[in-house]
Amino acid sequence: MNISRLVRLTFWLPIALSAHSVLAANAAEVDPPVPEVPSLQSLRGMVPPDPSGTEGGRKVDLMTDYVLSRSAAILLGKALFWDMEVGSDSATACASCHFHAGVDHRITNQINPGQANTNANVASIFHKPFTASDIPGDVASYATLSGGKGGPNYTLKKTDFPTHVLVNPLDRDSAIAYSSDDVIGSQGVFDANFVKPNQPRFDKCTQQPDGIFQVGGINVRRATGRNAPSVINAAFNVRNFWDGRANNVFNGFSPFGNRDPDAGIFVTSDRSGVASKVRLALNDASAASQAVGPPGSAVEMSCGGRTFADIGRRMLDTLMLKQQRISSTDSVLGPVSGARRPTYRELIKAAFQPRLWNATQPVSLGGASYTQMEANFPLFFGLAIQMYESTLISDQAPLDAYLQGDHQAMNAQQVEGMNLFLGKGKCVSCHGGAELTNAGSRLLFHPRERIERMVMADNLTTLYDNGFYNTGVRPTSEDLALGGTDAWGNPLAFTREYNTQIQGAKVPDPLDVDVCTFEAPLSAALPCDATLKPTVGFRDAVDGAFKTPTLRNIALTGPYFHNGSRSTLRQVMEFYNRGGDRRGSDANNTSGFDHASVNQHNTSNLDPDMTALNLSSDEIDALVKFMEVGLTDPRVSWEQAPFDHPSLAIPQGHVGDENAVTPKPVSPKITTRQATDALITLKPVGAEGRSAAEGPLQPFYNDL
Repeated sequence: MNISRLVRLTFWLPIALSAHSVLAANAAEVDPPVPEVPSLQSLRGMVPPDPSGTEGGRKVDLMTDYVLSRSAAILLGKALFWDMEVGSDSATACASCHFHAGVDHRITNQINPGQANTNANVASIFHKPFTASDIPGDVASYATLSGGKGGPNYTLKKTDFPTHVLVNPLDRDSAIAYSSDDVIGSQGVFDANFVKPNQPRFDKCTQQPDGIFQVGGINVRRATGRNAPSVINAAFNVRNFWDGRANNVFNGFSPFGNRDPDAGIFVTSDRSGVASKVRLALNDASAASQAVGPPGSAVEMSCGGRTFADIGRRMLDTLMLKQQRISSTDSVLGPVSGARRPTYRELIKAAFQPRLWNATQPVSLGGASYTQMEANFPLFFGLAIQMYESTLISDQAPLDAYLQGDHQAMNAQQVEGMNLFLGKGKCVSCHGGAELTNAGSRLLFHPRERIERMVMADNLTTLYDNGFYNTGVRPTSEDLALGGTDAWGNPLAFTREYNTQIQGAKVPDPLDVDVCTFEAPLSAALPCDATLKPTVGFRDAVDGAFKTPTLRNIALTGPYFHNGSRSTLRQVMEFYNRGGDRRGSDANNTSGFDHASVNQHNTSNLDPDMTALNLSSDEIDALVKFMEVGLTDPRVSWEQAPFDHPSLAIPQGHVGDENAVTPKPVSPKITTRQATDALITLKPVGAEGRSAAEGPLQPFYNDL
């Protein structure tokens, strides 16, 4: 990867934007740019932009057209994010998977068999009682690395990591000592189908036997097929979720932006009391798109078939956080921490404009009748949580102080690690910008660079989505990620939409691609001809590509990678030091995938920087210390404002173990046997943060 690409991907400052405007106005007087040494930037002072876009064709923005009070909306968002009542079982909140520095640190009942596998015959099998034909030298794994049974309700151990072990850790093609395709995900809810909301607590659902997530025929909570990324700084991401399906455009209804043909919100425009459905497209709102996904997921938070309007029907007259305690010093919720807590109906009225909830006549949604406020509940939910998450910005790490001139903020070893991060370690190639991810807000300011063209590891040229890379963590066949499609058959990848667009067809995501920003130019001519287009049917590299996560607070956000396969940062650096875990040559390896339906028959989709780094043990130590200490905001580790929170009871697996579980007591409401939850309880924490006796949050490895 050449140095000019590093600069383009990592350099962003407010000053740079204003300077760019001046240079553009005087282009004839400016010499061609000289490649610079890549640098890091402080996050301090950066805030995610407020969403804006169109509603029914007219231009709108967040504070003019939707929100009455920013503080009221943030309060609503924090309450909804942490409220256990949002789950169908009244025991699962958004925060249940994001309670520890924005991620999930539970260690029991967290394993998924790898349900994203393109081979349906192995997607539901825990462990690997087979050798995979597409992994040279693969071995069967009948147990976890420690020799444990694994599977449902298993408690992870330190010796279960990493989940891919080589005889020679410096040689990715050496003999495999152990390898599992299981994923360390996040447990959600029991398998059940929604019937109707049932006030005041649980949704009425029909339980059913779960053929995968069960112990001795007793259902346990299901686990997700990918590890939960951090919500801290996530409001900067152009797209969210590992596969980018949480669209930059929020439609007020679902995660899919303009892709969802049924999306819309209901608004009143006169005194008739009648609300009309209109299309909404708010840009820079991927956090809102992400927020409305899990509450309807039959794995994460919901009984299958529950709509967001159903959630609204049950929640609107529920007291906020009624099961949970709030510190009187909570930085947001303190004013409503007393005995009389408001309902969500009251909070919505305080936060959002009346035209979004004041209709007196019902509306029709999916053939059913709802109030306007119920039908618009995903709009309120998504925007409020985005506004809350926009306050969760960790911009006070030692790196931020160092970059602002305090050279005592990091010691010599951490500074050495920072220099390795920028140079020999190649980390900055993907973890650029102030947010330390190429998938971040830099692409909001440079949207024409969302698609890139470069020379891959096999020396062939390809196009891909900026900020999404295949690094060979696992064979691509096990999870296509960005190479997948949405529910309507549209590719998740901008790159594949672009291929459709240059053929003259419409695509759901607006794309304005500047070929003159490509690292690998389409033409050697100078100056670049911006009207050029790639050849129709060009090669792409999006299969098995995942969104680059932020590295801020990375010490606290394990386990690592989309499959949770590493428990320590040293294990992560050992992975990168050998050039990843793909098997085979640069031109033919396990990152490849024969994707006939999109005419991609690639024998490699590997990021070109995935080569052996030849880092010494001391250099790995320095890099790890830089990431552990230099990138951790102490407010996050001590849960000080804005990272304080109410209490939360979290299911940490079930009473029993992987061999036997205790069923819930017999009840007419429970038609299929379910295991009794083993709960852990987070205490409420106020703005002042955790006490000295409690100490700061610890890395995942320490919890094992």
